[in-house]
Amino acid sequence: MNKTKGLFVGLCSNDYLYYIDEFPKENTKVKTAMFDKYIGGPAANAAITYALLGGDATLATCLGESEEADAIIQKLNNFGVKVLNFSADKTLPNTSNIIISKSGNRTIFSGQQRFKNIHKIDISAYDFYHFDCNQQEISLDILKQADTSKKVLLDAGSWKENIEKFLMRADIVIASEVFLNPQKQNLLEMPECKAKQKIITRGEKTVLFNGQEFPVPKVDVVDTLGAGDIFHGAFCYGYFAMQKSMENALLYAIDIASESVKHKGPRGFLLF
Repeated sequence: MNKTKGLFVGLCSNDYLYYIDEFPKENTKVKTAMFDKYIGGPAANAAITYALLGGDATLATCLGESEEADAIIQKLNNFGVKVLNFSADKTLPNTSNIIISKSGNRTIFSGQQRFKNIHKIDISAYDFYHFDCNQQEISLDILKQADTSKKVLLDAGSWKENIEKFLMRADIVIASEVFLNPQKQNLLEMPECKAKQKIITRGEKTVLFNGQEFPVPKVDVVDTLGAGDIFHGAFCYGYFAMQKSMENALLYAIDIASESVKHKGPRGFLLF
């Protein structure tokens, strides 16, 4: 395993997946023999990807204390991810129910709660930090503690409370083309991101970086679940662990994420 240590901060959940031919109409029951359960959440999926590719990954998250949390931690350990569980709440971990159509598109019902009983844990001695801006009950404090000599990568996701603090601290920001601030400015226009390295993903269209367009391979899509998170984990591995240039790390992440959507589930070929 590569010794470059990454701290991935944010959401981890139990994801329940249902594969169906088409999305159900209101007030109907849909039966399917194709369903599964995975560990999900942007930070968790990125950390798992980084670990499966060979990196040294630690996930900082809130899971609470329960049998379900213990099972998640054991599964993450099996993937090679170390876990810092900051919450001692006697409650269930976050949970998502995900419906995936035959075309590979998805609808997500995400059950997220704010954890209250938070441990203090040392988060020093990491080579880089990756934030998904979720679980701000721990993320803001970790952002303040983060070693200023180490790089911070931000998975911008959607616009959230306090996200400006993460945008201003981040060295690298990755966001989709639909990421807009309240003024309807995109990543290239936001004043907080003026001096940042900015990557914009656009689904199956080209990825934008430094005025360049990086092509995305045309593939037969089976399941897009977690593809963006896998992109982040693969970029971290390419850039931080393999020490590729930004451009080559970006191409590496595109290849990994493009391969992932050809397989069922959020990890696909990475497990083989």
